[in-house]
Amino acid sequence: MRTTHLANGRKILTRIARKTTCPDDEDAQSAFDYAFLRERAFPVQSDGAPIVRAVDLFCGCGGLSLGAREACRALGKRFLPVVAVDKDPISLKVYEHNFQCRRTYACDISDILNGKIGSSPTNNEDHFLEEASDVDLLLAGPPCQGYSDLNNRTRRNDPRNVLYERVARFVELARPRHVLIENVSTAIHGREKAVQRSLDVICELGYKVDSDIVNLAAIGVPQKRRRHVVIASISKTLSVREVVDKHRIKSERSVRWAIGDLQGELPDGIFTTPSRHTRENTRRIRYLHEKGCFDLPNWLRPACHRKGRHSYKSMYGRLRLDEPAQTITSGFGSPGQGRFVHPTRLRTLTPHEAARLQFFPDFFDFSLVQKRASLAEMIGNAAPMKLSYVMCLDLLA
Repeated sequence: MRTTHLANGRKILTRIARKTTCPDDEDAQSAFDYAFLRERAFPVQSDGAPIVRAVDLFCGCGGLSLGAREACRALGKRFLPVVAVDKDPISLKVYEHNFQCRRTYACDISDILNGKIGSSPTNNEDHFLEEASDVDLLLAGPPCQGYSDLNNRTRRNDPRNVLYERVARFVELARPRHVLIENVSTAIHGREKAVQRSLDVICELGYKVDSDIVNLAAIGVPQKRRRHVVIASISKTLSVREVVDKHRIKSERSVRWAIGDLQGELPDGIFTTPSRHTRENTRRIRYLHEKGCFDLPNWLRPACHRKGRHSYKSMYGRLRLDEPAQTITSGFGSPGQGRFVHPTRLRTLTPHEAARLQFFPDFFDFSLVQKRASLAEMIGNAAPMKLSYVMCLDLLA
């Protein structure tokens, strides 16, 4: 069954791929992914297929859910998000629009899952479980900013980090059949030890748990993005590393592979329009292109970066067309936030280009977002769908 549906999906997208030119088309998987990113119509699920009931905590705009949905389609199943939770109402609206989730909560998850691990369910939790019950798949991407090495203010000692334990609390109460959690690679070093405590709880509940650091470039995401991935199942014993190895691509996808066809895209709304830059940043961008440089010299950087007094070489940097991008963050529109200068244009990335690099296909609809900052935040914070796609192929098979 699984092989048949995967083959059918590839046939459909290969026909689409023939209408375009894949610059790195080394194999069928590359052509398949290349065509998928450029598909304009949201793929339809089969009404009669077996249903996978899912809950997405810290859902954002839906990167993890999109990958799980596509894995379900490949397996001949139907993805049904019954509950999604996120503190950001704008991201949640985008999620609702793309996935038609049965029930969404725009609030802090601690307001819903407000009981201590090991205690009886609270009234809020009982009410929540009336809708979030009989769950096949739990997806969760707890806030990662507190764990990030780029967060100079808190350096992994951040109150948001303990929200990871709310995932374990949901597992304790709802007992989903399968669990997928993703976070930044530094999550395991948090001073609160929230990750390890959460995994210990899930193990004690009888789940088979595995975790590892995954370089998403290895599974076809066109950026150097390392994530801490946890998979847990009540019925299956799986290894994160083995799943990655099974789906490992032959060579990394480049910026050209992801966005080369968008270089001539005309601005039409905030999704396809680059940020406007200060005169100083425009000068920096022009210097990189005119000199053929990819790293800005210190004398052109802000005063705090001069004389080498900084450790962020990639900031104000230019992307290389034939290599993967660096990790896409919400700052992709600012040269001072990372290596986000376009490889061939005198500008930074557009939201459309950043979305492609984050493995959002063109059919994913961001049109409800009216503010550039909100759009950048949800794209930069999302989990590339290829991660949940490959993990769910094995979890749900």
